[in-house]
Amino acid sequence: MKPSTKRTARRPRAPDFQAPPPELALLLGPLETGDEAARHQAAMVLLQRKDPVTASHVARLLRTAADPKAREVCAWLLCSIDKGSPPVIEALLEAAEDPYEHMSVRGQSLEALRPSTSSGLNRRIFQTLIGLLEHPAVELRFWSCFALGALKHRPAIPALRKVAEEDERVNPGWWYVAEEALDAIDHIESRESPDRIPVMRRGKQD
Repeated sequence: MKPSTKRTARRPRAPDFQAPPPELALLLGPLETGDEAARHQAAMVLLQRKDPVTASHVARLLRTAADPKAREVCAWLLCSIDKGSPPVIEALLEAAEDPYEHMSVRGQSLEALRPSTSSGLNRRIFQTLIGLLEHPAVELRFWSCFALGALKHRPAIPALRKVAEEDERVNPGWWYVAEEALDAIDHIESRESPDRIPVMRRGKQD
């Protein structure tokens, strides 16, 4: 994800959690405050820990870690280590909806969304995603298209078609939002999508 401008407001305070078990704490520390190499190493180990305790502590760091790169990695991890538990989905939605959050974290949080075990949260997921299709930030429109396709939300097809017809912007490092909207529709309708090449690489030979 492309980093955005520096965050200027305080993040919402996360609910209090019990201290993590010692073995987990040894991984969460580098994830939160380590350098890039230490954070990557901790994340690779955490990927193997698909349990609710790990997911809840990573979700807490998503909302409390000072470094936006740490928050982005937390959102990325939650895509793999959680199956849609309400506390994790709440944290991802809060990050995605937070206007003061770095765009890279918001986009990664959208990408990480999964169907929740709570029907109320599922309604909120889809309301949020469809609403963000009209957001001024191209990154949020792009990743909302992606998430609606990944979640196969059929009622979103008319809104996605509108994006495909009208959105002319490119998500930096990726491709046109309109193309992502078309891919989302294909995924919802169980069709194969074209292999997309980032716009900046089009017309270039490897």
